[in-house]
Amino acid sequence: MENQKRRSIRFLALIVFCAAFLAGNFFMPEKVAEAATKKASISATKMTIPIGKMNSKTYWNVNPGELGNAKQLTVKNQIKGAVYSFTSSNTKVVKINKNGGYLTGIKAGTATITCSQTYKNKKTTVGTCKVTVKSAVLKSFDDVYDDAYAVGNNGYNLISYYACVDPLYYIGYRNPKATYTLTSDSKDFSIKEVKYDASNAKDVTNDKDYQEVIEDYIGKGYFYGYQYEAKKAGTYKITIKETYNKKTKTLGSFKVEIKDTCISEPKQELPLGDYLNALALLKYSKESTSYYFNIEEFDETNIENNALLCYFEESVNSLYFYANKAGTVNVTIREGSETGKEIGTVAVTVYEVPCESITLESDEVTAYVDDYFEINYDLEPYHTTDEVTIESDNPEVLKVVCEDGYWNYMPLKVGEANVTIKCGSHSAVCKVVVAEY
Repeated sequence: MENQKRRSIRFLALIVFCAAFLAGNFFMPEKVAEAATKKASISATKMTIPIGKMNSKTYWNVNPGELGNAKQLTVKNQIKGAVYSFTSSNTKVVKINKNGGYLTGIKAGTATITCSQTYKNKKTTVGTCKVTVKSAVLKSFDDVYDDAYAVGNNGYNLISYYACVDPLYYIGYRNPKATYTLTSDSKDFSIKEVKYDASNAKDVTNDKDYQEVIEDYIGKGYFYGYQYEAKKAGTYKITIKETYNKKTKTLGSFKVEIKDTCISEPKQELPLGDYLNALALLKYSKESTSYYFNIEEFDETNIENNALLCYFEESVNSLYFYANKAGTVNVTIREGSETGKEIGTVAVTVYEVPCESITLESDEVTAYVDDYFEINYDLEPYHTTDEVTIESDNPEVLKVVCEDGYWNYMPLKVGEANVTIKCGSHSAVCKVVVAEY
């Protein structure tokens, strides 16, 4: 009996051993495969950086709307017990700490950073990173765009950057350890660089929602914009110099053309019923300067008889003209006050745009009692100034009403109605069949 008991215990132990062996064989390949995917590798295989010592807060302009940011070179999936080291193929171009990290650009050129692994007395190459070091370069648009700017104060700030406006200039691959000086060839024009980051959003707009949008856009980065003051019209030359390691060199120069405020065109046309920002009548208008617009022969008694009406939109602090009636009027513009310097006079013509045709999407539409529907149609031209009217020949079945400029179709009971759409001298008829659900 005792022998039988021992045999049973041995048999049970054998079953447990076999189960453990099978389990080990079943799970082991998966563990081996998992370990194989964690092979050590270098964090980047290509980098382009400016000259200078990099750190986490180093940013530079790649182009006016794109910022570069310094990144560390590290080892991913490091093996426990292994030793890693980084070396540069040309320390006269780029340097790196033996343990990796941020790079230091020495001079323009290319070099390769090699990361090595020593594990169990065996040295292998983890990976390489090709590094391109670029010198700071001045980029301007004075030879690309024939732009001119207004007398007064202006510049390039966070709003300009967010709106992707081209600046007067930018310094590509700016050396974070260098200083840059801007010199004008005239006392009538001065310019200085300004460093902008998310904290400056409140300085450029009072709109909190807009501030949040700008803050998200710039993120943790920064860029160098500028502010300038132009005392009078003229063409000015600005020279930029870079000082680094006690050595100064000229990056280059660019020109800025400043013009006095003038009218944009002697004649303007505006479709009936359209709006126009009053400042659109001017070119090179000055910031923080008031302009006064006088509509000649304006009928104060019968307002609706005037071709142009004007109103001030407080939310955007702007004056607008409304094309109220066909005709031509002269608008005289003065600077500073109602009796200030005359900028010029613009003849504004309000014109009608007659309707040429109406095209229905369908000649017949099925609608349901008390249910919303539309009759779709196209006008040619789409911006016709002719008034649209819509009528139903059976208002007991289908009622049509205009509310706040929108046409509503109201199916009241089962039946049929013909809807006539008129615009100018043209019309189209749509048959509407009203049914129950």
